[in-house]
Amino acid sequence: MYILEKTKNFITGISHPGQKLEMIKEAGINWVRVDVPYPFKSGGSGELDDAYGDFKERCKKFAEYGLRAMCLTPYPFMFIGAGIDPTTDEGLEQVRQICRFLAADLAFLEVGWQITNEMYVTNFRAPLTFEQAVPFIIAGLKGIREGAPEAISGHNSMTFDGWGNDDMLLEALRPYQDLMDYIGLDNYRGTLCDGETDDILAVVERAYKTTGLPVLVQEFGFASEGTIYTKQDVADYIKSMGYDKIEDIHADPTRFVKRMPHSLAEFVMRCPENERGGNAVAFMPHLLKKFPGGSKIYRHTPEGQAAFYSDLIGKMMANEHTCGMIIYSWSDAELCFYCYCDECPNETHWGITYCDESPKPAYHVIKNYFAKKILK
Repeated sequence: MYILEKTKNFITGISHPGQKLEMIKEAGINWVRVDVPYPFKSGGSGELDDAYGDFKERCKKFAEYGLRAMCLTPYPFMFIGAGIDPTTDEGLEQVRQICRFLAADLAFLEVGWQITNEMYVTNFRAPLTFEQAVPFIIAGLKGIREGAPEAISGHNSMTFDGWGNDDMLLEALRPYQDLMDYIGLDNYRGTLCDGETDDILAVVERAYKTTGLPVLVQEFGFASEGTIYTKQDVADYIKSMGYDKIEDIHADPTRFVKRMPHSLAEFVMRCPENERGGNAVAFMPHLLKKFPGGSKIYRHTPEGQAAFYSDLIGKMMANEHTCGMIIYSWSDAELCFYCYCDECPNETHWGITYCDESPKPAYHVIKNYFAKKILK
């Protein structure tokens, strides 16, 4: 367990908090991870947007319950929607200024900061290329540090699971590590890829050895429902779409994208053209309504989810390089936010509570560790 000087405590957090804040606090959770909307109305008047005002009030409510907000700066598409081009020097300067404003405006609530989210995922950085995402992250880091030097800040743009160009990104950001209090890491071994709890800990150690920074596990979790697809499932599906093999989709994604559900096709088409084939294939879990990976030990059931957390949490808290962890997520979702399907497990069954915020077995496991600070 590593305690950041700025936080004075080990970060125990949850993503997407609901309405039952007292229940969150009772579980020993002291941080809630939330997306920050773009703060200003369109048109360049400088007038604050109502959505940002509502967000700020929500953060005040968190503070009343003794919860600190881990804030994610706006995504690239939000800046673009406001008329800012983050691929230019002028646009990056505006990104820096907006982040500086946000940090200063929310400093009285002692929030923490994550520079946007998972820039190795094309949907989150779209329409930026991977190379363009690097100066975008830097602009955000500079703005947050200027606006609230006492606030913790970092980014979670690496995975070490083969989904992104981790080494290239970390090398490009190395000169700016003085702007980071932690290195963020997202990992979904056991659901979004094969693996066990010890594999997650191994990735934490790799992140520390690579950067020398304390590791904040910004996202991790284990779904409580869903099955795992096979190679045959994939082969049968792409054949039904008129392709012989995955490589053919990468080479010519147009026909595949046209036959995808509209909501998924929209995500694919807003990413850089040369990445559309890969992004289309990345939605295979949503097309098949199954997970791409799993655990050999734990099943995707409420009881299996609880057992997974019981095996992992204490070990992670005891790790000397881990400064905190944020569970994904507080409650289940009624619909997948990618494909809008209630039958898709990929974004619907991650909660440690159900949709109505009634507790799953995992909630009680989390409470046992976080509230009592049990280590293994």
